[in-house]
Amino acid sequence: MVQLLHNADATDEPPVESSEVDLIHRVAREMRLMSSFSALFSHAVAERVGMPNTDIETMDLLNVLGPMTAGQLAQMTGLSTGATTRLIDRLEHAGLVRRRHDAADRRRVFIEPVYENLSEIGALFAPLAAKLGELWSTFSDADLDTVLRFTVQTRAAIAAENARLRGQAADTPG
Repeated sequence: MVQLLHNADATDEPPVESSEVDLIHRVAREMRLMSSFSALFSHAVAERVGMPNTDIETMDLLNVLGPMTAGQLAQMTGLSTGATTRLIDRLEHAGLVRRRHDAADRRRVFIEPVYENLSEIGALFAPLAAKLGELWSTFSDADLDTVLRFTVQTRAAIAAENARLRGQAADTPG
């Protein structure tokens, strides 16, 4: 198995001459760096607006995936139900989410973004989104299909490992 979690120069193993292994190492390195820089960017946004980073990441989940119950949010974030309730309370107090009762089952409550109140946070992400959109538009449809397949499968693997680490069942919406 290809070792991906340490610096390739720090191994006692003899170097492998396989270009495929080298490419896998390069992809793993870039994915780790992308993940780290993405997390650091998100943290900088959180600092700028005076919110905990978990709140920013949770808002991103809600923005991308849409309304979900507190239980779904807890499972996705790995937070306890109590911590999730406090998080939702903070976001609701800030005017970023609202609780909406399910029309079919009034006991069920959805947490949904209040899009009209997200302009300050959105403005901080907008320059990056524009740069990424410009970059991605330089790739062919075939390239983007490959990237999409790669990112969907990678996200599912990360979500499953995160759930395993937290002792939960994996739920990877798409």
